[in-house]
Amino acid sequence: MKSIKGKKGTFFFKYFTIFSSIVLISFIVIGTSFMTLFTTTIVNQVTADTKTTASNLAQMTTELFKSDITRDNPQAAVITMCKNIEFISRSKGYDAFICNKNGEVMVCSETLDEFFENNQTICEEHGDIIIPSLQVQKVMGGEFNELSKLNGVYDSYYSICMSPLYLEDTFIGFCVVSAPIIDSLLPNLGKVFLMFVLSAAAALLLVTVAVSFMTERIAKPIRNLETATKCYSSGDFSYRVPELNTNDELAVLVTKFNTMATSLSQIENSRRSFVANVSHEFKTPMTTIGGFINGILDGTIPPEKQEYYLKIVSGEINRLSKMVTTMLNISKIETGNVDMNIEKFDITPKLVTTFLGFEQLISKKNIEIVGFEDLQSATIHGDSAMIDQVVYNLADNAVKFTNEGGTITVSTATDKKYTYFAITNTGKGIPPKEIDKVFDRFYKVDQSRSTDVKSTGLGLYLIKSIIDLHNGSITVESKVDSFTRFTVKLPK
Repeated sequence: MKSIKGKKGTFFFKYFTIFSSIVLISFIVIGTSFMTLFTTTIVNQVTADTKTTASNLAQMTTELFKSDITRDNPQAAVITMCKNIEFISRSKGYDAFICNKNGEVMVCSETLDEFFENNQTICEEHGDIIIPSLQVQKVMGGEFNELSKLNGVYDSYYSICMSPLYLEDTFIGFCVVSAPIIDSLLPNLGKVFLMFVLSAAAALLLVTVAVSFMTERIAKPIRNLETATKCYSSGDFSYRVPELNTNDELAVLVTKFNTMATSLSQIENSRRSFVANVSHEFKTPMTTIGGFINGILDGTIPPEKQEYYLKIVSGEINRLSKMVTTMLNISKIETGNVDMNIEKFDITPKLVTTFLGFEQLISKKNIEIVGFEDLQSATIHGDSAMIDQVVYNLADNAVKFTNEGGTITVSTATDKKYTYFAITNTGKGIPPKEIDKVFDRFYKVDQSRSTDVKSTGLGLYLIKSIIDLHNGSITVESKVDSFTRFTVKLPK
């Protein structure tokens, strides 16, 4: 975990920053919305309760004014009103009082004590309160409520409800009930805020664990890929990244990377084999040429034999030249630097003409050519010179490896999209374990080495490269001590 934690720019830091920011922003947005909704709900509840309380107090006060108690015993009426207000104040924690029509406080929760102690009708706390005329005008029109500090009477905002008092349709005053909003909100808001803080902390903890697990799952294969690239850069292609038991993009990447590593390993082995084979193929004729030339120069080879050995040297030089030309052609094809002259032509005349060129060797080995009389016109879309090379190399191999008195069969066929031609020769054939290697560079079937000492092992590789360049294919079938057949498929 050391490589993915504690550093800016690492997977852990990046993903943790992103996810934690999302979590925090989400909690802030949700919390703010919830707190706003919660505050609105509490305020509405307090407002509704103060409104109900003020209405009830006004109703009780009005009924008291209408009763005989107020007319016969005014002090008893005041005491009853004080007890009603005191009950509201003590049970709900509200501030309540009754004002006359001028907005002056006449009765409050403290009136009863003040009356008996100081013979006053109003306490010092509410004695200086005078409700503004604007609010008196509003309450005369009906019940009125607001959120305010009541012109500085309160230190914070209160939910204030005023309910009018009417006696025989005459406005005589109003009841005021005030509830502190902060006292109702703070305890609940504190609990809600604590709940959100704890939830956010738990969510961040889960994000940390989840991001740590996720980034480790991503970083571990990447570290393995890093190890692999270091090995490959040093030439060691044996290391493979452990496969992942998932179906996501990272698992696909690892699989593709290992496939690429296998291909690179095969290419490297092929390169090494190519260098070794080239060295071997060049060394043999050069040794032969050097030996014969030195023999002529130092007199070891007598003058009457020099022409004979110079012909051998010439043959070896031609062989080297042919090998170099073939290798250059292969290089051009592999690097895409070959210029193709695409045209439509009939492959049948090329087959016949090419085998006629081997007439002397065919007669010498008493080989029978079968199928010319049945050949049909077969159109091919490709580079004529390159296809000439394909036909020549296949014919050369067929003649070279056909047994004395054997048979070579040539055939053609077509369908809607492709043209096929096949060359079959009798002879030793190719062993099953060797058949998949015949198109490799410098590959020679062991049984053929003694009869094909001049072969470079590049002919079939060149053929396959040319056919691949034409978006075609070539297949080989063989049976030991029976036959070998090469079938070419090329687009029309």
